[in-house]
Amino acid sequence: MINQLIIDNVSRNYLIISMNKNDRYLSVINKICSDLDITVDSIINNPDIKYVALPIVDKIGKIIDSVSNENILLNSYGLIDKIDSNKIGTEITISQIRELISFTQISAHKNKKIVIINDASKMNKEASSALLKTLEEVSSNCTFILISDSCNGIDATIQSRCQKIFIEENTNQDYNNFKDFFYLNHSFLKSIESEYNISNLIDDTVKQIEGLLGNTIDPVDTSISWSKLSPKLILEIVSLYVVYVVKNILSSSKKIKISEKNLKKLNHIYELIPDIKQNINMNINSKYILNNLAIELAS
Repeated sequence: MINQLIIDNVSRNYLIISMNKNDRYLSVINKICSDLDITVDSIINNPDIKYVALPIVDKIGKIIDSVSNENILLNSYGLIDKIDSNKIGTEITISQIRELISFTQISAHKNKKIVIINDASKMNKEASSALLKTLEEVSSNCTFILISDSCNGIDATIQSRCQKIFIEENTNQDYNNFKDFFYLNHSFLKSIESEYNISNLIDDTVKQIEGLLGNTIDPVDTSISWSKLSPKLILEIVSLYVVYVVKNILSSSKKIKISEKNLKKLNHIYELIPDIKQNINMNINSKYILNNLAIELAS
């Protein structure tokens, strides 16, 4: 629970784990504001708080800032890949960590310094090594807060120097249909639904999944349609649809009709999703990947 995160005059290191990128970040920010008695708006310009995330890179390759949590979310769903005309980097770099180190070596304006590393699993090897040395040697009253989807991708030695805090998902909330269930798990998308037409995309994708399972639509046409949209978001819908189906089958109050063949097919696809996501993040041909996924659903 987030109450385990203590902001006081003792130097501490934390690793905050949750798949919900929006809620976990807001939980950390609200806890800092509460403990330091400051406002959320003042955090950005607070000289004693350093925020690090994926870099924003200008046209000549210079890092000019870190991506905000909102833009991290938009990028993770494939809704943006640039901010203004500047690219969003794919990893947290050693130059960002060196800047962070310089920050820790300057005396605090008050009594406490805080470093927030958002999406910390995106640190490359050099950045991780530099951070580890800093965690071992920092002498100022500085608390490090690393935020990540999971422990995977975080160096084991860094993990050993952090107190892990797992923010539990609220799985007991009620839902009436898949769209409600999807928004429970992706609350940020609900807040931008009208801007990106998310609800229609969910409805259309579910119809396509069910059409592929029932062999009533062509997988190639479907994959072409998906590739023109946001492949990352399509994958989130497909993977959560599998979870939704299984939860309904196991529920005594909610039932969903699906053949044993299609259930096995969905379970197999769910196992493939992490590798599919990784391939898309590595910029492997998304049209080819989505074509294979559609064929798997229709096979």
